[in-house]
Amino acid sequence: MSKYLEFKKGREIEWLELNLLRTGEGMSKSLITSLADGASEEEIDSWIREMEFRNSMYTNPYFKVEHNKITPLNNWRDVPEYYLCVYYSYFGAADASTGTKLFEKISAEALKNFIDGQAYTLGFPAGKGLNDYLDEFVDLCYERRGLSANSDYKDDGVDVIGYKLFNDNRSGNLYVLLQCAAGINWKQKSPINLGRWNKYIVWYQECIISSISTVDYVSLRSWEKRNSTFGMLIDRVRIYNTLYKFDVDKNLRNEAIAWATTTIN
Repeated sequence: MSKYLEFKKGREIEWLELNLLRTGEGMSKSLITSLADGASEEEIDSWIREMEFRNSMYTNPYFKVEHNKITPLNNWRDVPEYYLCVYYSYFGAADASTGTKLFEKISAEALKNFIDGQAYTLGFPAGKGLNDYLDEFVDLCYERRGLSANSDYKDDGVDVIGYKLFNDNRSGNLYVLLQCAAGINWKQKSPINLGRWNKYIVWYQECIISSISTVDYVSLRSWEKRNSTFGMLIDRVRIYNTLYKFDVDKNLRNEAIAWATTTIN
């Protein structure tokens, strides 16, 4: 059995990344040609150029590209949280594992690092309704509760609230409402309904940023379209750059390694 994943057309970059992370070994142009059944030389050259371009976007790249060879500088054990993102971008997230909830934790940690603040995850701990979480959250940030959320809403499109306080016991702080999309069809999700969220809590929209995290890489070609639809985009490159800005929480790292181990043959 080959140690390389089967090639999937349309997910070429994810295929390359997964093989690099899983094997910890480099991939030359000739190896890629032998594995990517039916791909032309021009196509393979374009994938290598794309990997070079993406390499420039990482603050601390986990691979390098030289002389038509892509060489990993880390393997999946070094960046299991990022590996989860690439894995779900390639395979999809409909596997009924704990990975989708884990992606929320990864996104929350990345957001917390980005704003140098805190992250409040709705649905954790489990067993409470949306209004219970909202009551708890306003006490953390000195805001006031407004209308009650409909009992049908589990989280009303918001998985995590990132917040940065001025620490003067006053309202009007910075808030980032984040929905986390581990599935490959994230573009079909409904944007956060800020109209409702502005009624749940008496805060001002000028202090609020709407955002979405995705396991995908969002290309420059579709950036403006997704940005204008969902607000601030946190794709897997941004997750990588912000999550690994500091040491990853030990509990999160242990969970990510345990999850990733189940996907490695």
